[in-house]
Amino acid sequence: MKGSETKLVSYMQGSDKRFVIPVYQRNYEWKTENCKQLYDDLIKIIRRGRKSHFFGSIVPVHSDGEFNEYMVIDGQQRLTTISLLLLAMYNLMKNGVLTPEKGNLAEKKLLLMNFIKR
Repeated sequence: MKGSETKLVSYMQGSDKRFVIPVYQRNYEWKTENCKQLYDDLIKIIRRGRKSHFFGSIVPVHSDGEFNEYMVIDGQQRLTTISLLLLAMYNLMKNGVLTPEKGNLAEKKLLLMNFIKR
């Protein structure tokens, strides 16, 4: 297996992608403290002016079909939490609650697909 480095948002972006969580994977179990740790890490990155950060590995198995399906073997908790965070940010910007400093990210129409549990 060959690993490669990719920016998470670029990896997730695309209306033709579908992330599949196999049924044998554990259910989403992150608690408030897990989400808070991820959020705190994001805040530190921004305050320190860092351009990137390693959040951990995501291990997918790609299969072609009607959609580009990625069966997520490892990293599903992190990927799901980031998806929920991006969706919350999108909704806050769309509703005018948050205004980003650099342009309106809500206008970029980042498409977040639902995860499928198989």
